[in-house]
This record gives sequence, structure tokens and C-alpha cells, in this order.
Amino acid sequence: MPTQDALQELQVYLQTTSTMALLQKILLSLAVVIGLFILRYAFRRFVAGRTSDAANRYRWSKTSGYVMWGLIVVLIIAIWLEGFGDMATVIAIIGAGFAIAMRDPIVDLGGWAYILWRKPLRVGQRVGIDGVRGDVVDIGPFVFSLLELGDGISGPRQSTGRIIQVPNAYIFSYKLHNENMAFEFIWHEIPVVVTFESNWQKAKLALEEIVQRHAGDFGPKAEEQVRMVNDQFMVRTGAMRPVVFTRVVDIGVELTMRFLCEVRQPRVMEHIIWEDVLVAFADEPEIDFAYPTTRFYDNRAEGKSGAGGPAESQQ
Repeated sequence: MPTQDALQELQVYLQTTSTMALLQKILLSLAVVIGLFILRYAFRRFVAGRTSDAANRYRWSKTSGYVMWGLIVVLIIAIWLEGFGDMATVIAIIGAGFAIAMRDPIVDLGGWAYILWRKPLRVGQRVGIDGVRGDVVDIGPFVFSLLELGDGISGPRQSTGRIIQVPNAYIFSYKLHNENMAFEFIWHEIPVVVTFESNWQKAKLALEEIVQRHAGDFGPKAEEQVRMVNDQFMVRTGAMRPVVFTRVVDIGVELTMRFLCEVRQPRVMEHIIWEDVLVAFADEPEIDFAYPTTRFYDNRAEGKSGAGGPAESQQ
């Protein structure tokens, strides 16, 4: 039978061994974390020295971050479980708990995987979702960030300076508007209304010249981009040259300029074109802008002779 002293010595030895093993695991875990952080820092410095493209540096930085944290989780689990034997069981238990308690973050991770796989949006693209429009500035595991434009889908195309974070799960629940997925141009329209008394034909010719001068070169570029993505998207755009449409509205003749412009330039194009329109119409005595007015119409004095006008009323 072991003596009392021997049992005490064995107990002290086991406690010392357990403490040493615990300390060893803690130190090894710290070494893994610190080592991977140093490796990521060195990799980012290497990439920064090889490329001056901010977009490339951003993508490599995000990718290296995901790889680093994934390795940290896997290696620390392996250290504390003393191998990979029981890892599958532990991961299955943790996954079941997450599935019950953290449904939304899990769906966000699914949205992130879908974004990386199908690429419905990318950093730098202009998108709209759930009433918010903006430029994508970051895509993370749980949210993607937009630099907001205006106050909604139909708002002005100018940055507000606000960053909007959108859960990745929204990619499954809301319509996504991507303005430059297929090509880097969008259609823009500027309506101009002249009075019924104006020479609308001359006004239309002036508008056609102006819009052709500023937007005529975008059509061939857009057609080339559409041909490049035809194997991915069945895009049918029709004629891409600028055009001016005519219709009658309640206050006059509406002439609408429809043209292609770069995704981030519609407001600038509108500014330039409107200034030229104002200058052109100011020099034309036969053209006047229309605006809401009140008018009293006397058919006997102003109407056509066959419809009760002056000639007929005098009989």
C-alpha cells in the first residue's frame, strides 16, 4: 500500500504537471496569435511595396485578415483539444447552438458567402437596396458598407458623406439595384418644356445638337462594354445614340433629351447641358420656356374659323 507521503507527492506532481500543461497551452496560443499577426503585417507591407493600386491593397488586406482569423480559430482549438480528434464533435455542438441563438448572424454569413460567390455587388460599384443608394466601400462577413448618395433610390446623385451599413442578409430579402454591373453607363433624361407658341422644331434641333456634342461619344463605348458581358447577361439596350423625344403636356411642348452618361456623372452632365440650353434659347426669339400660367381662351376671337372662330362668328 502506498504511504501517505507518496500519495501527497503524487498529488503535487499531478498538480504541477497540470499547471505546466495549462501554462504551455496559454503560451502556445499567444505565440500563434502574435505570430499570425506578424505574418499578416509583413504580408501587407509586401503587397503595399508591390502595388500602388488602392483597390488591390484593400482586397489583399481583407483576404489576409480572413485567412489569419480562420487559422487562429483552427489552431487554438487544436491546441486546447490536443489534436484534431474531437474537433468535429465540438464544432457540431457549437454550430447547433449558433443555429438556435444566432440565426441572423448566420444568415448574414450566408449572404456574405453568396456575395463572394455570385458577386451581385463589388467594392466600388454603385448600388441601391431597401431604399438606400450608395457606393460600396466595404464588404464584411456580416455587413457591407455604402457611402450614401442622396436620401434614397430617387435622390440626388451626390454623396452625403454618411456610411450606411447594410446586413448581408438583405441580399436575400430586398431587390438590389446595381447601376454598373453590366457596363459603366446609365441612361439619363432631361425634359425641357417650351410654349405652344414657340418654334418647337427649332428648339428640338438645338437640343439635339447640344446633347450630341456632350454625350455622343458614350454610345460606342457602351456598346463595346455590352458585347463583353453578353456571355453573362442578356442585355438588350437598342440604339445608344442620344435622342430627343417630343410630347405635348398641359403647359406646352415637352422635349426630353435621353442620353448615356457615366454612372457617377449624371449631375455634372445635367449641369453642363442645362447651361448650354439656357444660352442657346436666350439667343432665339422664337423659343420660350413654358411654365404653369393661367390663361383665358376666347374661341370666338382666337379659335379656328371652322370651329366657331372669328370668321364664323362674324357671319
